[in-house]
Amino acid sequence: MLAGAREAWAGTIVFLFQPGEETAAGAKAMVEDGLWDRAPKPEIIFGQHVGPMLAGTVHVTSGDAMAMADSLKVTVYGQGSHGSQPQDSIDPIIQGVNMINRIQAIVSREVHPLKPAVVTVATFHAGLKENIIADRAEFTINVRTLDPEVREQVNAALRRIIYAEAAASGAPKPLIEELYTFPRNYNDPDATAELVAELQKVLGENNVTPSSPMMGSEDFGLLAEVIGVSSVFWMFGGHTAETLESGKPVPVNHSPFFAPVAEPTLSTGVQTAMTAILSKVGL
Repeated sequence: MLAGAREAWAGTIVFLFQPGEETAAGAKAMVEDGLWDRAPKPEIIFGQHVGPMLAGTVHVTSGDAMAMADSLKVTVYGQGSHGSQPQDSIDPIIQGVNMINRIQAIVSREVHPLKPAVVTVATFHAGLKENIIADRAEFTINVRTLDPEVREQVNAALRRIIYAEAAASGAPKPLIEELYTFPRNYNDPDATAELVAELQKVLGENNVTPSSPMMGSEDFGLLAEVIGVSSVFWMFGGHTAETLESGKPVPVNHSPFFAPVAEPTLSTGVQTAMTAILSKVGL
């Protein structure tokens, strides 16, 4: 479309095809591989993503658009023993349970109530036999925050609690390993306002919605952050009104039932991307 309309624009357009977004490794790998030594440095970077909203609509957040995320694996060490001899054990399961209970209080009792934070413990593994006290346990933690200071606060609190609970049990120091980390995804407010105005002209005011930040994560923000330019990232819908109004749980990204309708999803995505690009290079 751009090649067929050269009379409508002037400048340089860079297309980025990024792998590995779900593991927070894709953007980082591209940058480390010399992305901005290979490609022209842009004035602004745009990105978009399909989501569980009404097809034909676009949703844009000004400022912090999506959450930063940190995933950790915690290995708790104890001392194994037979279930009939608990006095000879240091139970890693009890340690882990106490750690997790305390961790859940970080958001409710340490973080300011007007600053979003989510702490999730989604896996816990320990032991092989019901009458054997294990010598170690493993669990994973996922943290999502919008504010860099809150991110630092929560991660520090996690470590404080985990190490203190182990010390209280007379156990060795646990091992905390970083699984992955998602960067800040920040939409420049001025660039966002300009884009929303252009999109409303093309798609209609009712189809372009200013939205609240999402607690999901996206590594897109790193691409702009490392070269100090502005970026704007938005979502466009893929569901029919019938799906959204069915009264049943709405399939979301990563669900095996998430199946956006082809139209108007595709045409909206293409039109939105074209509008964003032409807002900067159009004649």
